[in-house]
Amino acid sequence: MDRELLELLKKFIEIHSNIPDLQFNPDIHPKLPINPYSKDHREKRRTAHYLLLVASIDEGNIVGRADNARKLIVRFYQYFKENLFKITDRYIFEDILDYITADLSLGRLKRMIPEILASVNRFVMGRAKGDLISYSRMFQKPYNFVEEIGRNILRMGKSNNSVRKKSWMYMRWMVREHPDLRIFDHFSPRDLFVPLDRNVARVAVSLGVLKSTDNLNWEDVVKVTEFARTLYPEDPVKVDYPFFLLGREIRELKLPLNTENLKLLLKKKLYCSF
Repeated sequence: MDRELLELLKKFIEIHSNIPDLQFNPDIHPKLPINPYSKDHREKRRTAHYLLLVASIDEGNIVGRADNARKLIVRFYQYFKENLFKITDRYIFEDILDYITADLSLGRLKRMIPEILASVNRFVMGRAKGDLISYSRMFQKPYNFVEEIGRNILRMGKSNNSVRKKSWMYMRWMVREHPDLRIFDHFSPRDLFVPLDRNVARVAVSLGVLKSTDNLNWEDVVKVTEFARTLYPEDPVKVDYPFFLLGREIRELKLPLNTENLKLLLKKKLYCSF
């Protein structure tokens, strides 16, 4: 692969991989009802549950823009307070869904939100006995825990999307060091897989790692992760947010997916000129 392109890519990754995810960045609006960087074990347990609720609906078809997932769970918390973590009946969420989302432009599958959130709470309160941290320790690798999440939470498993993007995004938050949260600290970041969506896939196609952004599958996740491991063997998911940013801009600029366009874009982003 073009050495200049790889150097530009790594420079971009180093600059943009230290930005906290918008779903738990404590410095942006709306203010979260959790302290994501708390060292207190009880607060860590609460954060793990709260962010699983967020991750479960962080999907374009469900909430539209990603920041709507943050807004929506904050609003549910403002209404239900601590009972948010205990509701396993979707009808309770349904009763107020229209009220708290009137000003939000959500996805075409927004009516699934109540059942998705109820399935999260059933998983946490039932199988995990209210403690995702202790429960995660039953699994040797992040992959095994992602499989368990996918079997139990609606739209986070194989039946919906074989790349399990939302589950691996959640694991990135829980396993990586700062700016992520390292709450599941028995897992190693080297065992994570890249949360693959269309934006990340656009970069992968531009690099020649994937052939297409269509019909993404687990084989594509493996290919992108293997490439990421050539850059960062101990922390392959470091590429996730930087690739997302690049892929989003490629889409907005309607650039053809090839190495030359990616190189020009990186030069523009890094040096403000072509």
